[in-house]
Amino acid sequence: MNITAIDIGTTKICVIIASINTKGVIEILGIGQHPSHGLKKGVVVNIAKTVESLEFAIKQAEEMAGIKIEKACVGISGGHIQSRNSTGVVAVKNKTITQYDIDRVIEAAKAIPIQQDQEILHVLPQYFRVDGQEQVLDSKGMFGVRLEAQVHIVTGAIASAQNIIKSCELAGLDVSDIVLEQIASAQAVLTPFEKELGVGILDIGGGTSDFAIYKDGRIRHSKVIPFAGNHFTNDLAIGLGIPLEKAEEIKKQYATVSPLHIQQQHNKFIDIDLGYNDGIKTIEVGLASEMLRFRAEEIIDILIDEILDNTLKNAMPAGLVLTGGGCLLPGFKEIIAQHLGIPVRIGYPQETQKNSPYTIPDALKSPIYSTAFGLLLYAINEKNFFGAHCTNHSMFGKIFGKMKSWLYDFF
Repeated sequence: MNITAIDIGTTKICVIIASINTKGVIEILGIGQHPSHGLKKGVVVNIAKTVESLEFAIKQAEEMAGIKIEKACVGISGGHIQSRNSTGVVAVKNKTITQYDIDRVIEAAKAIPIQQDQEILHVLPQYFRVDGQEQVLDSKGMFGVRLEAQVHIVTGAIASAQNIIKSCELAGLDVSDIVLEQIASAQAVLTPFEKELGVGILDIGGGTSDFAIYKDGRIRHSKVIPFAGNHFTNDLAIGLGIPLEKAEEIKKQYATVSPLHIQQQHNKFIDIDLGYNDGIKTIEVGLASEMLRFRAEEIIDILIDEILDNTLKNAMPAGLVLTGGGCLLPGFKEIIAQHLGIPVRIGYPQETQKNSPYTIPDALKSPIYSTAFGLLLYAINEKNFFGAHCTNHSMFGKIFGKMKSWLYDFF
């Protein structure tokens, strides 16, 4: 059986094709990647350019794998993503809790008001209560008369999801599922121990930074922060008066957000070829790094406010895991650890469990591939991803066909 995952990001599109043999062993067959030119802050703004980028990445992966792909699991992010926790309550029918009771209480928890342009993407059970007993993770088979469930509900803009589906279909693919990107990234980089103890994950992409907290093996909180790697580049381009591609080169080759290293960069100059009229501009590296430090501090301040406003710091005893291409900015890990006062590490696709049924090629062992590889694992383990009693009550699962009809009506 072949599985395909596609990370449709603001800066790049990554396609991974894998196979699963009869023993359940996963083998990576093909990897394709191409710059993304049709998205802004995680949202499709130009379908034609998105389709073109998709086609290049798909073709590259297919040529490496030697097969033709027809469907894929894709990620979704963007400022339109919203999340909240909700509680449902039902009476147990026959005094012993069955799957029917669990399904009913999750449906009850889903009954929340949402904006007209939003639809539910995921309903993720966190824990149950049986007759007031707290933190029951597996309630099936227990005796009781009152069953409560606390769930984490993720919603997204219908139009944004439809544009992702339409782009994939125009590129020749059916979308089998759409998954919140921080859920996918967590699957790739977090260990079972971290998820059980309590850990945060911050995936710093090109257009958005996706934050989530896991505890007791379940997601407890999620948030999309509308600042990420491209904002660093834009700050340099505007602040220094240079083209975006030159700003990106400076960011990757010279910049840091470490205060100590910034001090060492003052009075260090580089010449930038502006690319027109033989224009040369001399840039002080320390000044460029200072601009990036201000943006990094802003992202950290937003993250701290989110943690404090929702009383989440005690839910992260295992610390914070940074992933995504933006976390590779030198000094970022150190300053966020200093501000939060908790352990911080860089996360990348790895075998997070002993005797994992897969090996990861060296080419994928980078934070920039965390979402794509996590989407692959999600597609493979979808039924058991959140534990025995988690069902993906998703608009892209139970009513996926209905949504496709919305797509054609919409366009």
